[in-house]
Amino acid sequence: MRSVKLRIPGSYWDSQIYSGELIIFGDDGSIQRVDWSGFVDRVATKHPHVQTALRVAFSDSDLFYNPKVRKILRDPQIESPIKGQLNQLADLQLETETSDLSGHWQHHDSPFDFLPTDTEIYHNEIYAGGEDGLFSFPRSASLSKVKSRLDKHHDASVFQVKASDRFSAIATATGKDGLFDFLLARNPDERKRIGSPRQVATRPCNACDWAFQSIMGWSSQLAFLASFREYKDSESKKKKRVFNKIIDPSEIFGSNPGSANDIVWGSREKMYRFSAGRITVANYESVGKAEDPVEKFEQVGHVGFNPESEIIATGTAPFGTVLEMEDRIMVLRSDGVSEVFNGTPIHWRVFPRSEHYSNQLHIVYEDALEIISFTHDYFVDQGKKMFGFAKATE
Repeated sequence: MRSVKLRIPGSYWDSQIYSGELIIFGDDGSIQRVDWSGFVDRVATKHPHVQTALRVAFSDSDLFYNPKVRKILRDPQIESPIKGQLNQLADLQLETETSDLSGHWQHHDSPFDFLPTDTEIYHNEIYAGGEDGLFSFPRSASLSKVKSRLDKHHDASVFQVKASDRFSAIATATGKDGLFDFLLARNPDERKRIGSPRQVATRPCNACDWAFQSIMGWSSQLAFLASFREYKDSESKKKKRVFNKIIDPSEIFGSNPGSANDIVWGSREKMYRFSAGRITVANYESVGKAEDPVEKFEQVGHVGFNPESEIIATGTAPFGTVLEMEDRIMVLRSDGVSEVFNGTPIHWRVFPRSEHYSNQLHIVYEDALEIISFTHDYFVDQGKKMFGFAKATE
């Protein structure tokens, strides 16, 4: 199954997609909001012969992960025409036109007076990190009044912001200042607000991602897993998440100590190390009692890999793992196929927490935003994947 691409011409800086809305950060300091659900419906109406494939690819990626739907998909009478539509869709050159966006597009000034290094949306708050710290504002706020509702949460330079999908927390990679996390709490006005920063690790950290309740952090020099555990508060009877320990790559990937030039990254159960011409894969699981967990790492295997240029950044989604190089982005897919997207990216991101958009890769180039949808993973055994974390289907 080939990926599907939709191109939105323009000069942009970053993008997010959340709760039926595409939010594009312009390189001129603007924010553009697109009614994504309405837009996809309009495009689907223009291409009725592939309308189901369009919706599954761009707005309902969770549909084919549903266990009941997956049973239906195994019926050859149904699987064949669906795959046919997805293949036809991959042949189309999808590019937005003014008429497609009419009635779906809003343009506003950004509340931020800087171009964010990274952004995130969590519990209807838009977070942005940069040299001066971590900021947020409510997604639903009137943008004409939003500057008065802009909150600052931290002073450290933020390289990456990642929200947990289950523990109401945000992690930030802050370079030489290390790895932080922030818990969300409710104010009396019932609006969820981010709590005080907690320094999880002092090791340099330029990127991070969640591995269930733990956090994977890495930089060009080193990587680590900040392990957490749960305990039940005797007074409130509520479960709380507390720091456990720092785990080094040597424990994750076995006896081979690796080298200083290794690149290590991970998300959910998937941990990766690129070293000496190959990528080694390990599965992570926290077993035992929640209050006294045992970190278990299963060595899945390795594949030969010799990139033509330096790996600059990495990421992981259900459809595979993403590698950024100087003039291209490569996706090592969950079905064993590799895809290359040529061109120097300004920004790119995946949406591992998303219910409806976890199959999307957004790449911002100098003249356009390209939204790439991967549909192959619907037909892959989730328990046997080498690349990409398992998408729960039961």
